[in-house]
Amino acid sequence: MRRIKKSSALKSKQMMNNNIFQFLDMTQLFILQYILKILNGLSALSFCAIDFNHDEDELMTTVLLMGAAFAFFALIIGVAVVIIVSTILFFLISGGLISASVLVGFQQRSASKGFKTFFILLCSLGTSVISVIFFWVLNSANDWWTVEVALFAGLLVGIFCGWLLGLLIFHAFRKVVLFLKKKFENRGNQKSIP
Repeated sequence: MRRIKKSSALKSKQMMNNNIFQFLDMTQLFILQYILKILNGLSALSFCAIDFNHDEDELMTTVLLMGAAFAFFALIIGVAVVIIVSTILFFLISGGLISASVLVGFQQRSASKGFKTFFILLCSLGTSVISVIFFWVLNSANDWWTVEVALFAGLLVGIFCGWLLGLLIFHAFRKVVLFLKKKFENRGNQKSIP
């Protein structure tokens, strides 16, 4: 009698577990169907209508294809970021900005002077290009000076503004570094006290 009660209790428990798993599977399938309907409405790609209740292979195929598409797009974005960063570094190195900053840092025996040189050179170069283009466009619209005078004025204004902007960015960078350094030192002191 006891054995019958145990086996019937065990069977009812197994049936309850099976029902729970079936419910979870159905809920997950319903959520996936809903997501696919949303994607079908939003994208130009039309996902095929899949009846998940009949074939789980189609579900796995769809999930694998979606994962592969995500990985492919992530790979494309990663490659684009690497190419952009490499191009920027190439132009900075070929322009001599990084090497000049490193040489100034070594010669002055100060990393902060190297960073200061880098920020001033980078900002001067960037603002000079923008300023020359601005003065050229302004001069072509209003015809105030000759083209050479406009370009030279743009270059001088760009160098001066770049120097000021470089100093401003350097001081802001230094304040942020000092703030972070102090914060990490305080954090280290708090951990070592107890």
